[in-house]
Amino acid sequence: VFILTSFTLRNPFTVKAVSYSLMREAVKRNIFLKTWNWNTLEGEYFLLKYQDGDSSVAGLVLETAEDVFLPINEALDYTPPEKVLMVMYPDKAALNKSFGWDADESAMGVYWAGAIRILSPQDWIENKQVIAEVFKDQGPVAHEYTHLVVDYITKGNYTRWLTEGVAQYLERQLTGFQFPLQPVAKENLYPFSRMDGNFDSLPDQSQAYGQSLAAMDFYVESYGFDSLVNLLKDLGAGKSLNQAFLHNTGQSLIDFEEEVQVYYVQSRSLKTAS
Repeated sequence: VFILTSFTLRNPFTVKAVSYSLMREAVKRNIFLKTWNWNTLEGEYFLLKYQDGDSSVAGLVLETAEDVFLPINEALDYTPPEKVLMVMYPDKAALNKSFGWDADESAMGVYWAGAIRILSPQDWIENKQVIAEVFKDQGPVAHEYTHLVVDYITKGNYTRWLTEGVAQYLERQLTGFQFPLQPVAKENLYPFSRMDGNFDSLPDQSQAYGQSLAAMDFYVESYGFDSLVNLLKDLGAGKSLNQAFLHNTGQSLIDFEEEVQVYYVQSRSLKTAS
């Protein structure tokens, strides 16, 4: 008991990271067990679980995932040690039920605890003749897989706005997708602290996602993408977000947030005007 207590006091992040990793793997295994009797399509990098009604799109979903695997890994300098579990639900009700969400939630994809859950493209793409094109360009796979990689690199030590920013940045690089831009006054911006703890309940979701992406755009323009990758690795080594910012940018998180807010207002005003 003395040795365990001493180790915990001297290495609190290590203990937290190991506990988080064990929880994540337990939840992922539970998801796999709950879908053990579903159809399985196995690729080189992904393991897709789906139901009979989605047999016609299973190949499309797996192909899309396989296509984004290497580019995202190369960008973030990480490769998962095993195939990634992805579960496709036939409709919103089934996806929401898997999380215990209200019926009015409308997510097309969610990353949580080592697994990616997505909504079947048959449920949200009305024109079946262009289902492949729309799913590859607007589907959630690149976004959610980036969340997975960020989670593993940082060992769960990240803020919500940060992972949303990185996911959107790489999603845009790979698919061109981006939320519509809207001009906003600086005094109406959400602070980082609010976007971390209450991201999903913020009144203007488009603005919350836009601010997160702007933070990554500003970071990469100012310090380079390699610096962003190093910041994520610092978080995985146990640094706080402020410590990681100081180490990789020479400025505090507070100063960075102030600069991002100015950047967001200016860049959105210019782009929407054009």
